[in-house]
Amino acid sequence: MRQFKKLFEAHFKSTFREKQVWFWSVFYPVLLLVIFLMIFGGSDAKEANFSAKIVVVSAEQQNQDATQLLTTLQQMPALEWENKEPVSRQQAEDLVKSKDIDAAIVLPSGDMAKPIELIIHKEKQNSALTPVMNNIVKGALEQSIQEEAAVKPHYSIQSEFISSGNAKLKYVDFLLTGLIALSISQAGLFGMIVMVEMRRNGLLKRLMLSPVNMKLFGLSNMMVRFILSAIQAVLLTLVGIFFYDASIDINIISFLLIFIVGTTAFSAIGFMVSSLTKTPDSYFGLANLISFVMMFLSGIFFDSASLPSYIKPISDFLPLTYFANGIRDGMVYGLGIMHPAFWLNLGVLAAWGIVTFIIGSRFYKWKG
Repeated sequence: MRQFKKLFEAHFKSTFREKQVWFWSVFYPVLLLVIFLMIFGGSDAKEANFSAKIVVVSAEQQNQDATQLLTTLQQMPALEWENKEPVSRQQAEDLVKSKDIDAAIVLPSGDMAKPIELIIHKEKQNSALTPVMNNIVKGALEQSIQEEAAVKPHYSIQSEFISSGNAKLKYVDFLLTGLIALSISQAGLFGMIVMVEMRRNGLLKRLMLSPVNMKLFGLSNMMVRFILSAIQAVLLTLVGIFFYDASIDINIISFLLIFIVGTTAFSAIGFMVSSLTKTPDSYFGLANLISFVMMFLSGIFFDSASLPSYIKPISDFLPLTYFANGIRDGMVYGLGIMHPAFWLNLGVLAAWGIVTFIIGSRFYKWKG
């Protein structure tokens, strides 16, 4: 225990005395949060190559306008129908919450004062889906009116955003949890540069010849990683809550398990990178390449379901996809360990951690 304490103190001091650690691991994710909220807050969308899976909700007493609008919508090539027949509002909301469809359209009833509603998942509130779907429905409504000889009542369009988690969920909650996962993953990826430096300067060889227990050496290093990751998660959460009114619905057990396994897995990936590189430059080059790919393909800044079909398999393979989903499920949606998604995310992260640690152990030159 005394040796572990000394090793822990050494790792802690060597990690947190570096100004680069504080900037890139702590303040850089906060900077990303602010920048991307500004960017995505005012983003516009294009309808080119757009497609969306939808259903319609029909009132019990459907009027002629609704019938004509439904016929026009069914002719739209950009719309893919989950069910050709109208469904109930509850069924539509369940399909949106589970992300089986992109949107649900509530057809007008006999009450002309009620607008046509679009039901969309809150995660897609700032994505291309919302403005494009509004334009499609508006165009279909205008077309259906023009096809009628008589002048028909004018309806407005109203979007409603729902979520499988807290009713107050906003896009900032989606982005916040994604950035927490990203910052922890980058700390693991780039934090293992010390293994390259220790091998180059011969310190690792001297440690192996000393009475130092190398298992305690690795364990103390991981404990420092957990502390750094906890600081990142807490700081980003506080910024999200106090400055952007983020909503949190956390399940402590599932969040902690994903947090521990994810932090360990990305440290193992960083260890693998250190085993495959000989200099700090090559280490950072490979780590930056991995980080760049995961950053934009793992659903950090936007829903990965919007990715092109030929890129989606890459997203489904990346560990950060499952880490972000796990953090999001446990921190925003409040999903517990009994949910199937939890075990999928945990299992994939554990597999990545085990496989990359084995590869790192196999190729790392412990004696320089």
